Amino acid sequence: MIDLHIHLDGSLGKEEILRLAEITGTDLSDAVFDDSSPSPEGGLKDYLKRFELPLSVLQSPENVYNAILLLAERLKGEGLEYAEIRFAPTLHTRGGHRETEIVSAASDAAKEALCRGFPIGVILCCMRGLSREKNLATASLAADFVTRRSGIVGLDLAGDEGTYPNSLYGYYFGFAKEKGIPFTVHAGEARGAESVLSALRQGAKRIGHGVRAAYDEKTVSEMLAAGVTAELCYTSNLQTGAWSAAKEYPLRYFMERGVKVTLNTDNTAVSKTSLKREYELLRVTPEEERILDANARAAAFENRLLE
Repeated sequence: MIDLHIHLDGSLGKEEILRLAEITGTDLSDAVFDDSSPSPEGGLKDYLKRFELPLSVLQSPENVYNAILLLAERLKGEGLEYAEIRFAPTLHTRGGHRETEIVSAASDAAKEALCRGFPIGVILCCMRGLSREKNLATASLAADFVTRRSGIVGLDLAGDEGTYPNSLYGYYFGFAKEKGIPFTVHAGEARGAESVLSALRQGAKRIGHGVRAAYDEKTVSEMLAAGVTAELCYTSNLQTGAWSAAKEYPLRYFMERGVKVTLNTDNTAVSKTSLKREYELLRVTPEEERILDANARAAAFENRLLE
């Protein structure tokens, strides 16, 4: 199994967070660990609030390195063959470290994970709501590290899609295309099919989530024509209200139409899931698993590691 859409900060469990806090001496004595599952009523904004606690222990290159390796070891133990782990390095500089130090640590972790027998790629996230200057600094680091085959494999545009539409981030799409950096975009999660359509027309070849495209036949047709791959995240999509539990999840609808889709976890800790559980919840058949695996292999930003 392959997971192409998994966030570092949203995939650290309580024990891992406490272990990281101990390493750096971070005081979590007053921390409140929320064991409840996110609800659709809170939407994406409420879901994103749950990232603050893990972020608090990820403010040093050392712990970014440690966290990526902890997550990689867990994913390997769960039977995964490859994963692309994403995070926004600019959110990890509150401790005074430079963003380039954080990205270098992530690169070193990816190299070490490969040495330990589990290949990973790291995707750097630009964030909706952050300044153009900060996002271009992240994109520039991605351009530098990707060309070195350093374990940093691409870019993502993440965050509060509902408040900050794709139209505000033409510079992100333009920079990624100019530099030839593989990129994905969170779209069709908190906004409708028009968000997916705009990402397609800006040149995205992967779409994070994209489920709301299923409401619009024109967008689905353009996804098929563009050969785009949608990174579906079932449990997360229900929890954020991106998709209603009362409706059949569009995984098979997309597959029947010929649209390339993959199944992913998004945030294993926040959503309390694993990739195996996602496959079980959707009752994926062996033939469907074969197709999903082939799609993931073809869409991986560093698929040479899967050869």
